[in-house]
Amino acid sequence: MPNALLEAMALRLPIVSTDCPCGGPATIIENHKNGILVPVDDKEEMAKAICYMLDNPNEAERMGKEAGNIAKLANADAVYRQWKEYLENIIKK
Repeated sequence: MPNALLEAMALRLPIVSTDCPCGGPATIIENHKNGILVPVDDKEEMAKAICYMLDNPNEAERMGKEAGNIAKLANADAVYRQWKEYLENIIKK
């Protein structure tokens, strides 16, 4: 999970990200709801997505506000609870 992506979302910035094979961005970005996902190595789609954000400032602002909701899921307390639960499940096995 890219930290810079999470930080930008928490700052309510409009997000354009590649849909990398690790799946990190796709687990937190709902396409055109809280950001835009583009295929890896697709320069034309990346340019289109960036231009879309620039040409549609109201839509970019809406997506940025929606992206800010990531702070509810990725704050220190939430991450701690998720790690604790994960580790407790491993220990039980």
